[in-house]
Amino acid sequence: AQTGSVIVSVASAVLCAAAFYIVTLREERHLTTVLGAPYKDYIARVPRFFPNPRLYRDQAEVTFTPRIFNHTLRDGLMFVASIPFFELIESGQESGVIPVLFWLY
Repeated sequence: AQTGSVIVSVASAVLCAAAFYIVTLREERHLTTVLGAPYKDYIARVPRFFPNPRLYRDQAEVTFTPRIFNHTLRDGLMFVASIPFFELIESGQESGVIPVLFWLY
């Protein structure tokens, strides 16, 4: 996390990359079995991990379901709305109104 250590950061990045690589290989094997040729065509066109912006193709018209779109907006709004809440808690702790039960860092 935020240790300030380059070694910890590099080690974390290597561990995450290894985990993603293993999961990706398993997922590709499973999806190839389930979906067959269409999935093989897909993996031939799309990079495995890092996106290639040159492959992006925009559509002239996009359709969506408003109910699902609104649900997605509400999900994201929960994260944005939590920022003032946690700032309020932090201000209360700094002023002594809210007791600090433990420190994370």
